[in-house]
Amino acid sequence: TRHNDIFDNLYINMVRVGEDSGQLEAVFDQLSEYLERDLETKKRIKAALRYPSFVLVALTIALSVVNVFVIPAFAKMFSQFKAELPLPTKILIGTSNFFVDYWPYMLVAVVAAIIGFREYTKTDKGAAWWGEAKLNIPLVGDILRRALMARYSRSFALMLKSGVPLPQALELSAKAIDNAFLAGKIREIKAGVERGDSLLRTHNASDMFTPLVLQMIAVGEESGQVEELLQEVSGFYEREVDYDVQTLSDRIEPIMILIMAGFVMVLALGIFLPLWEMYNVQSG
Repeated sequence: TRHNDIFDNLYINMVRVGEDSGQLEAVFDQLSEYLERDLETKKRIKAALRYPSFVLVALTIALSVVNVFVIPAFAKMFSQFKAELPLPTKILIGTSNFFVDYWPYMLVAVVAAIIGFREYTKTDKGAAWWGEAKLNIPLVGDILRRALMARYSRSFALMLKSGVPLPQALELSAKAIDNAFLAGKIREIKAGVERGDSLLRTHNASDMFTPLVLQMIAVGEESGQVEELLQEVSGFYEREVDYDVQTLSDRIEPIMILIMAGFVMVLALGIFLPLWEMYNVQSG
């Protein structure tokens, strides 16, 4: 416990249980499997999000360069002809003027927003809000939810298998899940168990699990094999996450293409329409 900045609560408590029960070697084997699977899931999700992240960053840089350097040059040229400009061109020039005139204030506002967001998410209410918001992100939120459910199921099964008392196992699972919103749901399950409710009833009330998973928890509770069934649940979620992560890039690419096409279309309409009109005027 002297190095809790390196080892989390789950790791420390599992080692303590292993020492008390004389099964330290078995506990380390279970922890290594848990950590390996958890790390692999994180890596796959990050790899799937790498391409759209790069595209969005590149698009942001391109928009900034176009607004600060490209459009002002065209605006200066258009002003010399004193001609009526199309609406897309007016919008582009107005946006560019706003960027050029107010970029210091925008930079301060962005930095302040980032700092404010980070400070707010450090509070209990802000962390719960951000935890729920992440689960509602299109395309990614559902995958993240199932990955977290896999982590919860595996950590809960790991602690039950090692002999950790049920309320303590739920509390440690809440801390291990790394999502304040879902951690609150798990603590509600813990409170229900402490009141005498069954695992099935409390998990059903949490509205976090599919009917198949709830049925497996019911079977495990009746047969006294909750930890084995929870391991099956974690495997079920991990297989779903693996498949969705593999197909995530295929689902995101069309959206990225549409965003880039929209950017090119607005830029083309705003810059080339007045050029064509001026060419037609000169030709006429």
